[in-house]
Amino acid sequence: MILYALLLACSPDACDAMCDAALVRYEACLAEWGLEWGASVGYADASDYRNWCDTWSWEARQLGEADQCEEVRTALLEGTCDDYPDAWSEP
Repeated sequence: MILYALLLACSPDACDAMCDAALVRYEACLAEWGLEWGASVGYADASDYRNWCDTWSWEARQLGEADQCEEVRTALLEGTCDDYPDAWSEP
C-alpha cells in the first residue's frame, strides 16, 4: 500500500505530460519552420524550453489553474504548427 502511494506521488501529472507534448511539438515546429534553438526563437535549447514550460506549469498550479494543462496538451497534440501559439492562449 505504501509503495502504491509512493508511485502515485511520483507519477507525472497533467502539467508534466503537457510539457512533454509541448517540447515534442515545438521541436517538430522548429524543424518545419526551418529554425534552430537559439536567440532567434527565444530558447537556447530544449532544456531551456522545458524549464520555461515547467515554470508555466508551476504558475498554473499556484493559481489553481492546473486544469489548463490538459487543455493545452490536447491543443498541442491535435493542432499543427500554425496552431502552436494559440494552444497557449486562455481557454
